[in-house]
Amino acid sequence: MSVARESVATKKPQVTVYVRNEVNAALDQAAADDQRSRSQMAAILLEEALKARGYMQDNKTGQQDRTQD
Repeated sequence: MSVARESVATKKPQVTVYVRNEVNAALDQAAADDQRSRSQMAAILLEEALKARGYMQDNKTGQQDRTQD
């Protein structure tokens, strides 16, 4: 017997990634330490990395977005 679950639709784009076991374990630990879901933690880390590499503007520092050069 299957149980129907009400799903919460999101309008945010989704990304699927495949990671090494070591990265998976580190993500689990980071999420637990911050009391966040794995998905939330992955989104935060991805955004931080993109800002650090200049692909997104960091609103705190006003760092330039690479894509606008």
